[in-house]
Amino acid sequence: MDGSKMNRLDALIEAALRPDEELQAPPTLVAGVSERLRIAALRDREMRRFRVSLITLLLALSSSLIAAGGYLWFTKLDVIARAGVSGGKGHYDYYATALGLSLGDYTGAYTLVLSLLLLAATIALGVRPLRRYLNYR
Repeated sequence: MDGSKMNRLDALIEAALRPDEELQAPPTLVAGVSERLRIAALRDREMRRFRVSLITLLLALSSSLIAAGGYLWFTKLDVIARAGVSGGKGHYDYYATALGLSLGDYTGAYTLVLSLLLLAATIALGVRPLRRYLNYR
């Protein structure tokens, strides 16, 4: 073999043995993978939050049932319902009588006031969407 063929052969061997450059992933692939990882982390966090909220709901329900059971056990609710409490219905009787007397004299003024309040509330709630609608026309 002559020298030029040997040099070419050496150059080919060196080119074959030279370390390759690392290939870079496309930017869209990196963005997609990072977005999927973020979504998976959010899903795991939401699953934990859901479990905690259900456990909290279970604890609140069980504690309210235990409290109601304790209340029924310590108080004789059937006796209270049957016989009542001395002086326990005084306020109720007063307010029921006062309401009955005031409604007996009703002439419609409350309806007028209530209608005016509902009109004001409707206008107040409708002004902002109407303004937004008129700005986009």
